[in-house]
Formats: sequence, structure tokens, C-alpha cells
Amino acid sequence: MASGSSSLSLGDELNCPICLDIFVDPVMLECGHDFCRQCILQCWEKEKKAFCPECGEVFREKNLKANRALGVLSNKIRSLNIKQTVETSKVFNPFCDEHQEELKLFCETDKKLICVMCLDRRDGRSHKSHNFMLINEAVEIYKEKMRANLQALNQKKTSIQNVLLKQQQSISEIQEQSNILQKHISSEFTKLRTVLEEKERALAKELGDQEEDILKKMESNLRDIQEHLNETDEKLSSVQSQLNQQDAFSLLKEPDFRLKIAALFCTLKFGAISMTSERSMRLSPAALTLDPSTAHPQLVLSEDRTSVKLMEKARAVTEPAEGIDRELSVLGSVGFTSGRHYWEVNVGNKTAWDLGIVKDTFRKRGSRSAQDAGYWIFGMKNGSEYWASTANPTRVSINAKPKKVGVYLDYEGGQLSFYNAANMATLFTFTDSFSGKMYPYFSPGSNDDRKNSDPLTINQIRNL
Repeated sequence: MASGSSSLSLGDELNCPICLDIFVDPVMLECGHDFCRQCILQCWEKEKKAFCPECGEVFREKNLKANRALGVLSNKIRSLNIKQTVETSKVFNPFCDEHQEELKLFCETDKKLICVMCLDRRDGRSHKSHNFMLINEAVEIYKEKMRANLQALNQKKTSIQNVLLKQQQSISEIQEQSNILQKHISSEFTKLRTVLEEKERALAKELGDQEEDILKKMESNLRDIQEHLNETDEKLSSVQSQLNQQDAFSLLKEPDFRLKIAALFCTLKFGAISMTSERSMRLSPAALTLDPSTAHPQLVLSEDRTSVKLMEKARAVTEPAEGIDRELSVLGSVGFTSGRHYWEVNVGNKTAWDLGIVKDTFRKRGSRSAQDAGYWIFGMKNGSEYWASTANPTRVSINAKPKKVGVYLDYEGGQLSFYNAANMATLFTFTDSFSGKMYPYFSPGSNDDRKNSDPLTINQIRNL
């Protein structure tokens, strides 16, 4: 290990970074930094790796290259320092103020320099019972403590640098995540604006088409009314002419005449348009889930209770669910006694399905009854046949097969409508007077040799 301290500025430049003394047997690392050979070897042995304490570079092998020029210079500086130390000690060596003896000892108890005479003082301030040692020994002990403190401070510095690096990495990660999220938000809102603009154009076109069709009918009705008006004027003239006749025989000979006035009523109906506007602007979508207590035993519900399908392999039924003993169906968990409600169901490429509402009595009866219908069902079977079912089933003609069906219930208005959710084209509308609690009805249909194995899924929609 290196020893002694330099009083020259040049000597300060020749100090080992580990022991802070003039180099002893200096060696150079691959990174170009110099250390005492024993200092760097002890450091590597303690840290269990070969690295540079100055720059932190880690080496695969322990390659130490002797720096002979630095060693020669260090030896010269050390010799010069020793000579100056001896001369200085002769000139400036401290003496005890009381005994005028050279201070050769260090009292560890009182933390002060003392002479030999101070050990046996008779004034009660003797150091004889204290812990004391030679000054050189005390210096080495304190140097060792300082080296330990220095090493601890270096380790603390390394730890702080590691924490600083991790914090900087965390800041970079957060900034990157924030940028990604910002791009995602911009992208999603761009998509949303596109959807709304497309919906606006579609509704405007549909409104224009309906306006054109209705105006054509009204213009045709207007022509019919004008013709009837002309005919009426002619008949009025004829009657007036007969009244003016003086010949009673001619007047009585005229057959019985009755005026026939056609009552023409022209109504402007924008059902799908008003429904679409109300759904998009004022209607709060119903948040629906399925009620497992009403599910047929052969049906399987998803964990979030928004999807239902028929199990692939039938199982033995020991005890049917509440009231559902024949229908392959399940009801919604919430019933409605008032208000307007809208929900959407993904039907995908299924070949059979049924949707609608049923009365609370259906929960107990479990099947459709012609005597007390209590159900309003619209659905598909055989892949292309659409039926509206209540007391009397009705075959319905559909232009385009829907992938997603919207269901709109206006309880007080007595309206239950089904829409192709892609373009809000009306599929079918029930008009009736509703009473009691109404529950949404879902049936995925039979598997049809796995052609109809896809589930019915409630589409969770948000207010726009």
C-alpha cells in the first residue's frame, strides 16, 4: 500500500485515487487510469469483479500494465517528501507547553497529543489510566478509518448514481407512454369523427330519399284531389241546373244522386329517421346483462353475462332454471316498467336467433302461449327466414342480412322496433299497449350441425 503524504502540488497529482497517497508500484488499466497494484487488486477482490473505480468500465480479464515512468516519478517525490518531513519535524516538531518535552504520544481518551511527562501528573490530570499510543500509530489508525469512510462514500455515490439513472429511465418511459397514449387518443377521436360524419351523411341521404318519395305521393294525391274537385264542381252545376228546371216530370225522372267525396289523408312519417336521431341524441342506451337464473340448462353464459350460446354437447337436465323448461332462451337481468330503452346485439353469421321482450309472467310460464301472448319476438331461422312472433306469427321480408340488431322499446308509446344497427334501417316494428314489467329476451337458436354455434353477444354501447 502507498504511505506518506505529499506537501508538493506535483505530489498531489501522483496520488492513487483509492488510497489517496503517492503511487506504490503503479499499474495502468485498459481504460488508461492508474492505481497502486495492491489497491486495485484488493478493490477487485472485495467487489468480486474487475472494473475501473474511476470511470466504472468493467473488464473481462484482470490485465494490469506496470507504469514504470510513473513509478520512477512517484519514488522521487516520495524521497523528497520524506526528507522535507524530517527537516520540518526538526524545525516545527511540537513540544508540550507544560513540560517542554516532545509530543510523542496521542491520548485516545482525551483526543489530544501528550508528552511522556503527562502520563504521571500529580495534579489529578494524569493520562496514565487513559488509552494512549504513539503518534505514528494513531496516524495510521485514523488513516484507516478515513479510508473506510472514503470507501463508504464511494459506495454511496455509486448507489445514488444508480438511483439517478433509474429515475431518468422512468422519466423517459413515462414520456414515451404519454406520447403513445396521446397518439392513441387522437386516432380514436379521428375514427369517432369519421363514424359520426358517415352517420350524418347516411341520415341526410335517407331523409332526402324519404322526402322525395313522400312528396311524390303527396303531389299525386294533390292531382287526385284536384280531379275530385273538378268532378264536384261539374256535379254542383248539374244539380243547380236540375233545381232550375220548371218541368216536374223531368226533375223526378232524374235518378237518385249522391255526392261521393273521397277523404284523402296524407301523413308524413319519418319513423327510422326520428328513431335514429332520438337514439343518437337523447336516448340513454340500456346497460344489459343476462340473468343466469332464467337460462335454459343447455345454454352457456359468458363470465361477464353478456354472451350466450348453446352448449355443444347436451347434458342431462335434472332441475330446469326458473320458469324456463322448453324455450332455449335467457332473459335480461333488468326489467322495464316505463321509459325508452335501446340495446344492440351482435348476431354475426348465425343462421337462427330470436330477440325481443317478454312479460314478467313468461319467467314463470317459460314458453310462448297464444292465449296470453305476453311476448314480442323478432328473429331468423333457416338462415334466411325472418319472423315477427306474438299471438300470430308474421313472415317478414328483409333486404340485407343484419350482423348487429338494435332493439328500441318505447314503453309508454307502445312501440318495439328492430333495426339493422349498421345503417339503422327498420327491420320490423310492433305496436301494442304494454303493461307490467318487460324483460329483454335472447335465444341463440339450435346449433344446426355447428352452423349456428356462434353466441349472441350484447354490444355494450356508450352515450354519444
